Amino acid sequence: MGGVLLGSQALAFQLEGPDWAYMPNPMGENWVICPDRLPGEAVQRTKDGAAAWDYDHFRFTFASEACLSNGDFPILNRVNQIDFGLLPLGVLARTVFFFDGDQITECDMRFNSAVNWYTGTGTPAADQFDWWSVAAHEMGHCLGLDHEDNVTPLPVMQSELPVGSVLRALTENDIAGRNTIYSQPRGNPGGAPVASSSTGGGGGCSLMPGSPTAPSALFATLGNLALPLVVMVGLQVWSRRRALARGGKQAGARPTASAAGPLSVHADR
Repeated sequence: MGGVLLGSQALAFQLEGPDWAYMPNPMGENWVICPDRLPGEAVQRTKDGAAAWDYDHFRFTFASEACLSNGDFPILNRVNQIDFGLLPLGVLARTVFFFDGDQITECDMRFNSAVNWYTGTGTPAADQFDWWSVAAHEMGHCLGLDHEDNVTPLPVMQSELPVGSVLRALTENDIAGRNTIYSQPRGNPGGAPVASSSTGGGGGCSLMPGSPTAPSALFATLGNLALPLVVMVGLQVWSRRRALARGGKQAGARPTASAAGPLSVHADR
């Protein structure tokens, strides 16, 4: 876990390890949304989730919508693509980034087409998951941030999201993690990476039993010890698992190899 001090308060965050800080204009590469079968306003909500992270040092830049990966996910083709398709049962969304050493070179993202999504700007129904909130979380993984559950209020990068709730705005802990990566010179990350720079890892987004009504603020207050008291069907849990991968392979997907040389791959699964 990485951390910095602000006054008397400790800010906590987790770093994946690789990131885009080596680039003169991080996130300036065009990100491409494949609109095929996307529900409602999902294109704009994806951009809204990315925009939550924008600040003086970078802004996410999107190209015109296009489907450039022929439905393959993930695929190492130098396109940062967000698409919509089937994922394993219990997976809400999945992010995969490819990296060489400590440098991310591509990030692919898929939202599960089997999920009941809400793509508006208000509050989801009790049986819907908020696309905007999930997009913000997954974009955090693309930036190089991992899950963080040990602070209150729980951040966008927390590993839980109740069905029917929203978590769209960055907390100071999310901001601290982003700034640690992108507001400091390379070589002084400020937080300890959780993965080796020479290998890839795996993590996850899975649906688990839980409370469909409790807001994230309540979970932040009660903490993990109180979860058994509010267990009901419907809690969205991004549960993290690790799997080492090299040579364009990772658990659950088989990216194509790159002619530019060996890359590692990290999947948020």
